Amino acid sequence: MPQQQRHSEIWWRGHNDAMAGDPPNESYYHYYYDYKLAYDKARRDQRRSRRQRVLNNIGRQLLRYWPAVLLFVGLLGYGGWIILQPEQPVTEAVVLPTRTPRPTPRPTLTPIPPTPEPVLQADSFAVITGTDGAPLRARAEPGTSAAIQTRFREGQNVRILEGPQTADGLEWWKIEAEGTNGWAAAPFLKPIEAPAP
Repeated sequence: MPQQQRHSEIWWRGHNDAMAGDPPNESYYHYYYDYKLAYDKARRDQRRSRRQRVLNNIGRQLLRYWPAVLLFVGLLGYGGWIILQPEQPVTEAVVLPTRTPRPTPRPTLTPIPPTPEPVLQADSFAVITGTDGAPLRARAEPGTSAAIQTRFREGQNVRILEGPQTADGLEWWKIEAEGTNGWAAAPFLKPIEAPAP
């Protein structure tokens, strides 16, 4: 309420009389400038808010029925456009005999062979997949019991250096990325095209 403390008691008396709809107190209105100022300001605000309420109601009604208003304006415009069009003289169409054109021969197109799907092979690329967000352990040798040499994150592109070799019932490929390499099982490698340099 810091705003209320800035005005005098007479100012608030004029404000409250106007807000209550009372006529101005003549003894205050003629002799106290603060009272007159507050009373007149409150009355202006009331008139302005009444006008705003009316305009808001009109705006709400227009928003509610805007499709009908839009359709009405469109039909009105279309009707005016039709009325303003000059009349076209009616002319009979003269049909002239024409030669039947020969069909243009279509060139035979040779089918484009489909691009072969990339496969796991030495000197190709793959992406690490199927680890559920965990890093893929790459080992020093093919096999699940070999020492872990490095880890690759899921979604990382790797280069296949050599392979395949079979160990522990899995196919293993030697892969390399960011200066580290190791042997990884084929189920976690998805072949991809060579990435752009």
